[in-house]
Amino acid sequence: MAGPGASILRGLRHSAIGRRALAALGAFYIWLVLRTTRWQVEGGEHLDAVVSRGGGFIPCLWHGRLMMSPTWAPPGRRTVAMISNNADGDLIAAIVGWFGVHTVRGSTYDKAKRRDKGGRAAYHGAEAELTEHAAVVAITPDGPRGPRMHAQAGAAMLSIETRAPILPVAFSARRGWVLRSWDRFFVPAPFGRGALVYGAPLDPPPAAGGDVEAYRAAIEHAVTAVTDRADALMGRARILPAGSSAKAAADLPGGGPGE
Repeated sequence: MAGPGASILRGLRHSAIGRRALAALGAFYIWLVLRTTRWQVEGGEHLDAVVSRGGGFIPCLWHGRLMMSPTWAPPGRRTVAMISNNADGDLIAAIVGWFGVHTVRGSTYDKAKRRDKGGRAAYHGAEAELTEHAAVVAITPDGPRGPRMHAQAGAAMLSIETRAPILPVAFSARRGWVLRSWDRFFVPAPFGRGALVYGAPLDPPPAAGGDVEAYRAAIEHAVTAVTDRADALMGRARILPAGSSAKAAADLPGGGPGE
């Protein structure tokens, strides 16, 4: 049974005033971590490469590594996040707004309730941002409901249709907390060391005849690789994809100790 603290938090999330207060606190905490952490950046040349092209691109990160993402916006570039169309998404949208990040809202099709929760509109909104505004559109390919660290096809399809490259990215920190949520959400502690890792950009295959599944798998592999690398730099045990056994994870590139 949830305690009184959880009930209060739930009530605040569903209140406009409460969300504004929580968003301000969340944004302040992210700013505090950003400013008090000694960051080690690896693969910065990959970010420079896609920025120098001048067009839109798609940073991809796992849902569990969302927390510091509002701080990664390239200076002078319109940055947009695809965010779920629910109460949690309202809170996240308010937090990222403090960092000048715009949003397109929508969730994937809800099979249980047999209704579209704005996913199509969000997808078309992201298309327009990439093609008409050359925006940076951040996506968590395993969100908003998982399974953890398994990429859905949406990011691959969006990249193929807009010709925008994928940029894998992840952060980690020496100290912090891994929550017991489906995505193993990571909350870094301030006043420590952190790592931000960019992977090589992935250019989409041809729009006609391109192998969407192979591209989806390549995105999944690349985002996992940068996440594992960031954790390794900080001496943290890797987070395993949902459904992975310790042996299967050890067989993956960069395999090592699990959660």
